Order: sequence, then C-alpha cells, then structure tokens
Amino acid sequence: MTVLNRDIMWSDPEIRAFRKGTVLDHREEADIARIIEVVNPSPDNIVLDLGTGLGYVARALAPRVKRVDALDPDGEMLEEARSLTTAEGISNIDFIQGDLSALPCEKECYDIVTARLALRHLDDGADFVKETHRVLKPSGAFVLVDSLAPPHSELAAFLKNLFHYHDRSHVKSYTLAELEILLERDDFEIDLIEIYPKEHNFETWAKKYGADHDNVRMIAKMLQSTSERARRHFRVIEKAGKLVSFVTWMILIRARPARLRQT
Repeated sequence: MTVLNRDIMWSDPEIRAFRKGTVLDHREEADIARIIEVVNPSPDNIVLDLGTGLGYVARALAPRVKRVDALDPDGEMLEEARSLTTAEGISNIDFIQGDLSALPCEKECYDIVTARLALRHLDDGADFVKETHRVLKPSGAFVLVDSLAPPHSELAAFLKNLFHYHDRSHVKSYTLAELEILLERDDFEIDLIEIYPKEHNFETWAKKYGADHDNVRMIAKMLQSTSERARRHFRVIEKAGKLVSFVTWMILIRARPARLRQT
C-alpha cells in the first residue's frame, strides 16, 4: 500500500477483484464500483460524466441519481452508448458530443463530475480541469480515475511507449505531482487519493483495441526486454518464455472546490 503524509484515506491496492488477481471485463472493472462509493450519489443529484465512451460510468450511476449528462468528443461512440442505454432500459442519461476542454455546459450546474480514462487523451489537462471546476457546484465533488505515470523518467518513458503501440488515442499519463498541480492550481482541494495496480492478461490487453500482429509482437518484446527495474515496477510475468501478464498503475482522486472549506 502506498501512503502519503497528508490527510487522505487510502485503500488497500489489492481490494476487491485485485485481491484475486482477476482481470475483469471493461464494463465491470472494480474502479467503476469504487467511483460510485466515493461520490456517494443521492437521488436528486445531477451528474456529468466526461469522456464517457460507451457510457459505463454513466450507466452505473444513472439508477442512483436524477440525471446524468454523458459527454464525449466521439459521435460514433455516443451512438453506441445510446444503443446500450436503451437496451438496458435507462432513460435518465443525456448524451452530449463536445470538447473536453471547452464544455458546452452552464456554470455550477452539476453535483458530481466524473472522468474515468478521459484525461489520458489530453496532452495538457489545464483547460479540462478549469472547465470541470466551472461547471461543478461549490458543494460538488469531482472524481478522476486514470492511469498513473511513475515519477521516474525511465519508467515514464517506457509507459508512454507501451501505450503508444497499444492505443494511439492515449496521449499522456500524468504523475501524481502533475495531477496535484493541475487540480490545486484551479482551486480544487484533494481529499482522497487511491493508487492501485491494474493487472492485464497480455493477450487480451494487446488485442483489446484491435492491435495488429506486428504491434502485439512489438509490445511483447518491449515488456520482455525491458530493464529489471521496469519489470519489477510493471510486475511482468512470463511462463516458459511466453509473456503472461503485467500491471499498470491507476489513480483515483476525489477533489472538491476549495472555497467550500472556507465557510
């Protein structure tokens, strides 16, 4: 368990599915359940889910709140999300196509803002965070979940290359220090940080976004030939010379507008 010397609650990094070493389906991953726990939604809440993709977080929250606005820049992705929502009989999600750095939303209109695997698509998250603060109510909560870049340059460079070959839409993973600066610079106060390993079955992970055979081989070679330091950090597991699994590190942050605590 990773601990910082600040007034923050920390979870055991092996909690829930991670305790069993289980690689879960994207829709059922433990961090979606954890998002719901830490935002503690109520039936009168209005929620904004940023970078909603296929709407996994939005659909998980919808039965617990008044309305969810699910925003994503990708119109085709939103159409698929609408179909899934209709099939599940959910009627309180509004899907919005829009820019993550220039939200088409009114000021201070959301009780909760969530962003799961959204920030990774932005090279500079400053406008994203500023806009999140603008649309969040003074009493609201912002929950961010994303991959975490290690603070060491060698490991950070390796992670960047790994994601480059796996998913070209992944622009950047941020370090904890970068995330703290982004949030605190725009008057957010962080009250919860959780860091945990996310285990990947190699074959499933490598093919998840339709990576071709050459890319799969390249990714495997990267993981098998990297330094001992990187192998330890990413927990690379091989069996009979074949790559079996590895982990990337995830971070969950809950933050609130700082002015709330000034009253």
